[in-house]
Amino acid sequence: MVFLRDVSDRFWSYVSPRKTQQRREKPFKVPALPQPVKTPHAIKKEERRTESMSPTTRVKSWHVKTPGSSASTDEADRLPSPTSLERPYTDFEGDTLIDDMVEAIDDQEAFDANEETFVVDEAKYMDEQKAYDADTERQRRDKQGRELRAVGWTEDAVFLFQKLGMRGFEPLMPKEWMNDFIMLPTNLFTPNMDKAFIKPTFGRDYHAQKALKELFELGGRARDAILQKVEIRTAEDHLRRAVRKYNKWAVKDGGLENIWHSLSLFDIVSLSKDTSPAILQEKMLHKLAKLAALWRDAFRARSTQPASESEDLETNCRDSQDLPTLYGIIASHTIMAIVSYDAMAANPSLRTVAIFDFGQEDYDVWNSLAIAIMVIHCRNRMRELQEFLPEPEAKAESDPDV
Repeated sequence: MVFLRDVSDRFWSYVSPRKTQQRREKPFKVPALPQPVKTPHAIKKEERRTESMSPTTRVKSWHVKTPGSSASTDEADRLPSPTSLERPYTDFEGDTLIDDMVEAIDDQEAFDANEETFVVDEAKYMDEQKAYDADTERQRRDKQGRELRAVGWTEDAVFLFQKLGMRGFEPLMPKEWMNDFIMLPTNLFTPNMDKAFIKPTFGRDYHAQKALKELFELGGRARDAILQKVEIRTAEDHLRRAVRKYNKWAVKDGGLENIWHSLSLFDIVSLSKDTSPAILQEKMLHKLAKLAALWRDAFRARSTQPASESEDLETNCRDSQDLPTLYGIIASHTIMAIVSYDAMAANPSLRTVAIFDFGQEDYDVWNSLAIAIMVIHCRNRMRELQEFLPEPEAKAESDPDV
């Protein structure tokens, strides 16, 4: 019994409130939790939490980077932003490729349909439209046209010059295209299809709009080629490809893809910015002289073909003596010049119609519209001359069974 009493006393002494209270009075220690390793990103995030979260502070903490294709991150960070595009064709005295190109082209009475093209922001656009009346501008262009004829310009070149100069003052596209080109001013659209200049002839509106949209992207692609310092798809290469692609649509749309010897009213010369403008002019003169000779052969071949009952051969031969005005597109870096060439002149030379700089971001739409106007004009003129050209030779189809 003594043994049981001793066990009972020891048990109650262990679980008694007095002993429990003594244990509770000891300081309670929570075991330390494992701390995560802080990455540099987490440290920066924690530092930003301690800073002020005002809009100004947030904007200052942004780090915007332009993704690169195959270049490393460090190399991409060193590229200048599109808003601060380097102009490697501008020297320290302010002379540019435009100045050199104008001086190289032997045109004593030099004109430029693009010299007075300007860009304003959206808020000032309506005020500027009121200040520049379309009728007043058209009268001024008509006076300028008389000056061009006086110095020897052809009627066809005068029309193209005035059409380029009037873009922005008169409608160019059908009204149905307005929703597809919401960034364009509404005065560039018209419900009258006869007044719309940029439009399909036989094709669908979808293909015409698609071709024009791709042309609007030309300026950005040319500037990207400079920023990325590419060696294959250079800026002038983009200009040349864009003009040819848009012309391919225009020729197909006008039903001219099977024309005799694939005749055209213009040709393209594109070389790097290091090429002398005199060399560009020489190559352009050589190409247009060959193109004029091809037109002479076409008219000569047409005159030897038997006339149909409905056509007067004598009239065709007389009209065929007047060779059409030819055009050239000279592309160097982001600069593009449109020149005219009168093959009927005693000493044919190049005349500057307009010069455009695709390095200027705000002028992308107007520069692209100029290309569209020039190509559409050539397409329409080709359709007028189609009846004076020889019939295209039928291609003999090979028999797969032979």
